[in-house]
Amino acid sequence: MEFGTIPRGGSKSLFLTDEQVATLADCLPAIRDSMCVGGDRVVIKCESGYFRLHTSGRHGSARLFVGTEYISLTQPDMDYLVRVFHIIQQQLRDYINALPDVLSYMTSSLTSVSYVEPAPNSFKYVDYPHL
Repeated sequence: MEFGTIPRGGSKSLFLTDEQVATLADCLPAIRDSMCVGGDRVVIKCESGYFRLHTSGRHGSARLFVGTEYISLTQPDMDYLVRVFHIIQQQLRDYINALPDVLSYMTSSLTSVSYVEPAPNSFKYVDYPHL
């Protein structure tokens, strides 16, 4: 999964593995809730290997780290993520489930000189002609 921002001077992207996405899904509600608390905000940290997500007690923001690179997330960003993350997780599961079919199709396409018809039982959500 890719998270990106467009700061001054160019864009920045962070790439999360499926394990890091699962960790993020577990942490998001608590992190977002801590940002909603008024007054002195509680600092919450969520870590898994090179992946870290934590809030800033003073600024009401969060930082998503992968290694030493990070992006900042505001309260509205976190609210949006919490609302749509189940959709993102479902898409990731669909992509992972489709991977064997796509790899098989790509292998046969690379060795062919004409259009290769996808197998009848291929994953139905992949647009094979565009591959």
